Amino acid sequence: LAQVSVVAMRALIWAGVLASAGPSIQLDLEDDLACSACSFVSRSMRLLLSSKLKYKNKSEKGPNARKLLRDACKEDRYPSQLAVIGDPGKKEFVDFQDMMNNGGTISNMVMDGKQRGQIKDACLTIMDSMDDAIVKQVEQTKGRLGGYNWEKFMCVTQSGLCRKTKFQKDEEEEEEL
Repeated sequence: LAQVSVVAMRALIWAGVLASAGPSIQLDLEDDLACSACSFVSRSMRLLLSSKLKYKNKSEKGPNARKLLRDACKEDRYPSQLAVIGDPGKKEFVDFQDMMNNGGTISNMVMDGKQRGQIKDACLTIMDSMDDAIVKQVEQTKGRLGGYNWEKFMCVTQSGLCRKTKFQKDEEEEEEL
């Protein structure tokens, strides 16, 4: 195998060529839960950015976004009754109250109080790894930050933790439904 320079490797990763090789971010969770955690993290960040960044001066967006990224990881930004449901390989984090209100089932459920901490830890790892890319995207996004598909950007395109989005569907995914 030929040696690949660090610059060339980064270019390949950014181009998505290595997406099939697996996630570029390693979380201390099973793959299915890592995807689900990323979805919750991107949702928290999207809601935070859309509510806190309302600047006319575009030069302030990036620096102010960087200051907010860690706030997306605070445990109180996630459901208080967070649970894990599903069979092995298909597990996901869910808001227990939403699940029960929508007629969900509690089979194969774990709700031992550790789930918020797991998502917080995943969030910190994701933000440490992606903060520059997120800030750059904030600066480049025209229109409402809350309207941008952060879940696809963070969980599918950038990190490779997910194959498709859970919360924020885009046009391509809606056509598949």
